[in-house]
Amino acid sequence: MLSRTLPLTVTRLPSLLTHRQIHYSLILNAKNKNKHGNEKGKKNNKNDKDDTVDIVDVQQYLTQAKTKFDKSLILHEVKLNECKQGKSNVHIFDSLTLPNGTKFTDIATTTQKGKNMLLVSVFDPKDVKKITSCILASGLNLTPEKMSNDPQEQMFKITLPPRTKESRLQQVKDLKQIFEGFKSSNSNYSLGVIRRDYMNKLKKIQQNDDVKRCVKDLEALHKDYVNKLQEQFKHVEKNIMSS
Repeated sequence: MLSRTLPLTVTRLPSLLTHRQIHYSLILNAKNKNKHGNEKGKKNNKNDKDDTVDIVDVQQYLTQAKTKFDKSLILHEVKLNECKQGKSNVHIFDSLTLPNGTKFTDIATTTQKGKNMLLVSVFDPKDVKKITSCILASGLNLTPEKMSNDPQEQMFKITLPPRTKESRLQQVKDLKQIFEGFKSSNSNYSLGVIRRDYMNKLKKIQQNDDVKRCVKDLEALHKDYVNKLQEQFKHVEKNIMSS
């Protein structure tokens, strides 16, 4: 026989039940049922602390999944726009590290001038050579140029190569990779991973009509966000190919 131990007190149940946002009810999920029959179960009930009934609100799973889907959608859009900017992205050097371990952003900053030029300002003149060497060794195929003949000049420019059909196609290819990563990779921000995690949670609950309905709604929610993800991808793809 199940004990009366509940994770939520009885006094709270009415308020929870009367504030359902949708049709889901609270699910009583039995654990560790006594296997010794009613009579022995009654005798052992006081000593069996493992016999509990969990109260599970299945609505919370949909709410939590939607919150995570929203965060993934926002991050996906940020990554697509960074890819769209390509080499004109002022954060293009942010991940670079000098041979001595110093981060690029600790000793220099990058700004954009027009559509085809980046300006790099070095905080200390003695670090100019270190920064230029770091950029040349980055594999980005960008060449720093002095703004003047002044040896103490702390700013230099980087002229960006003109965009070609080949470079646009490469950008679209990179966009597609980002899209697939957010759609179905093994990363925590993947919509597929989020869906799988909550499906696994629902499978562990005592199955009834409410749980089955929640599973269907989760599937529909996941499909809706995959469509939104694809819309973001298509929008940026079109922008790149038409620019």
